[in-house]
Amino acid sequence: MTILSLLSAAVAVLTCAAMLAYLFMPFKALSGLFAGLGGALGCAMAAACGVMALTEAVTVSGMIPLIQYHILVTPLSAVWLITLGVCGGFISLFTIHWHRHEAVKANGLLMNLLLAAALCAVSAANFGALVIMAEIMALSAVFLTGCSKSGKLWFVMGRFGTGLLAVACWLLWQRYQTLDFVQLGTHALGSDIWLLGVVGFGLLAGIIPLHAWVPQAHATAPAPAAALFSTVVMKIGLFGILSLSLLGGQPPLWWGVALLVFGVITAFVGGLYALMEHNIQRLLAYHTLENIGIILLGLGAGVTGLALQQPVLLALGLTGGLYHLFNHSLFKSTLFLGAGTLWFGTGYRDIEKLGGIGKKMPVISLAMLVGLMAMAALPPLNGFAGEWVIYQSFFGLSASGHFLLQLLGPLLAVGLAITGALAVMCMAKVYGVTFLGAPRSAQAENPRSIPWLMTGVVAALAICCVIGGVAAPWLMPRLFAAVPLPLQMANTVVSQPMIALLLIATPLLPLLLMMLFKGDRLPARRRGSAWVCGYDHEKSMVITAHGFAMPVKAAFAPVLKLRKWLEPRLPVPGWHGDSAPVLFRRLALIELAVLVVVVISRGA
Repeated sequence: MTILSLLSAAVAVLTCAAMLAYLFMPFKALSGLFAGLGGALGCAMAAACGVMALTEAVTVSGMIPLIQYHILVTPLSAVWLITLGVCGGFISLFTIHWHRHEAVKANGLLMNLLLAAALCAVSAANFGALVIMAEIMALSAVFLTGCSKSGKLWFVMGRFGTGLLAVACWLLWQRYQTLDFVQLGTHALGSDIWLLGVVGFGLLAGIIPLHAWVPQAHATAPAPAAALFSTVVMKIGLFGILSLSLLGGQPPLWWGVALLVFGVITAFVGGLYALMEHNIQRLLAYHTLENIGIILLGLGAGVTGLALQQPVLLALGLTGGLYHLFNHSLFKSTLFLGAGTLWFGTGYRDIEKLGGIGKKMPVISLAMLVGLMAMAALPPLNGFAGEWVIYQSFFGLSASGHFLLQLLGPLLAVGLAITGALAVMCMAKVYGVTFLGAPRSAQAENPRSIPWLMTGVVAALAICCVIGGVAAPWLMPRLFAAVPLPLQMANTVVSQPMIALLLIATPLLPLLLMMLFKGDRLPARRRGSAWVCGYDHEKSMVITAHGFAMPVKAAFAPVLKLRKWLEPRLPVPGWHGDSAPVLFRRLALIELAVLVVVVISRGA
C-alpha cells in the first residue's frame, strides 16, 4: 500500500470503529471491543505510514477520499504519525478489557474520534485544516475528562486559544492569500502571527503559564484518556508550534530564544510541582509538563540553529527534541496505563492509600519501575537518549559565537540538570510509596485481579522503553530525514548499548567473585524483625509521600507560592457553581457536532 492509501485507510478504520462503538454503547464490553480493535488497527496503519514516509524521506500530498481532505505528509510530520500510531495502538488495546470494569463508562466513540482528528491534524495540507482538526480533537478530549467540572477550564482556555489561531488564519489569508503550507513556506512569516500561533498552540501543549487545564483534566480522567491527553493531544500543540516556526526559511533569532526560555521554565516548574502531588495521575500530568518543556528546549535549540544557519545546532536540537517526543509518549503511556491498572485493582489514585502492592502485581511493578526510570532519564532507557542530545545542543549554543547564547547555554544545562534531579526524587517517591513497604488500605492488601491484556500492554510498553534507549544509536539516525538542513552530528563518548551491557554485567560480578574465591562460608542465619530502636515495627512508620517531599517543599517555597498565580481560581460569578459545567459541556457538544458535520459535508 502507498503512504496515501495507508493514511486514508487509517482514518476510515478509526471512523468506523467510533461509529461501531457508538452503536453498541448499551453493550459496554462489546463497544469496548470494537473501539479497541478498530483503534489498534487504525493506529497501526498510521504508524506504518509514518515509518514509510520517514525511511523513504519523501513528501506525499493528496486527498483522503472519505472526507475530501487534502493532506501533506512530510518526514517531519511522519515523526508524529509514528508517535500517535504506536502509543494510540497500545492505548486502544488496553481499553478492550478496561471497559469490563463496572465503574467505567463506554467512551470508544470519543477516543477513536480523537485519534482520527489527530492524524488529520498532523497531515493537514493547510493551516486552517490543522486548526479545525485540532479543535475537534480537543473537544473530544474535553468530554473524556470524566468530570464536567474538570473539563470546564479546558473548554474555556481552549476556546481562547482557538480564537487566537483563528485570528492567525485571518492574518495569513490577508497577507498571503493562502493557508497552504507549501505556498506559505515561500514567505517570511510575521512575528505577530507567530506569537498568536505559539500562544494558541501553547495552550494545547500546556506550556507554563498556559497549563492550568492540564493537571485538572488528567486527575479525574480515565487512565486511557489521560494517556491520550499526554501522548496525543499535547503533542499536537508542539506540532503546531514547530510547523509555524519552520515556515519561511530563516526565522528571527529571538523566536528560538523565546522557545528555550519557555521550555526551561515549563520543565523546572512542572518537575517541582509533580513532586508535591499524591494523586498519581495529577503527578504524572505535571511530569508531562516537565517533558513538554524538555522537548521544547530541543525544538527551541533547533530553531535557534536555523536562525543562525548552524547545521550542527539545528541537527542536535531537532533530533534530540523529536526523539524525546517519541520516547516521552512511550514511557508516559506506560505510566498512565500502569496507574490505570492500580485504580482497576484498588479503586485508588492516591498513592498514600496504596503501598506494598508490588508483591500483588509484580509485572506491573516492574513495568512501572522501568517507566519511572525512563521518566527520570536514567540510562540506558529511552528517556536518557533524547535528553543527552539536547544537552549537546546546549554546548552548541555556548559555542555559537553569540554572547546571549554563550550565556544561555550553561544556564539551560544547569536548569535541565536540576529538573532531572527532581524527576529522580519523584521516581523514588512514587515507586517507594506505591509498591514497597506495607499496604495502607484493605484494597491495596487484596487488590482485584488485572486482566491479562491490560498487564501485557503495560509490559510491552516498558519493553519498548528499554528498546528505545538501548537501540538509540540505530533508531536516532532515522530522524535525519526530518531535519530540513544537512546534518553533522557532534561526537559523543556515551554509548547506550555499552551502558546496558555494563548494567547487566555489574550484578553478575559479585557472583563471579564468590564462585572464584569461595571458601568457608558463614553458617545460615535466620532473619529477624526490622530494627527500629527497640520498638516493634508498625505500618505507620513507613515513609509517606508528604514526608518525602517536605525538604524540597521547604527549599523551593517561593516558587511554590507562585502556584496561586499560575493556576488561579477565577473570580467569575457562577464559575464555581453547578450550572457552569453543564453550560460549557452543552456548548462543547454543539461546537463538536457542528465541526464534524462541516467536515463530513465537505466529503459528501
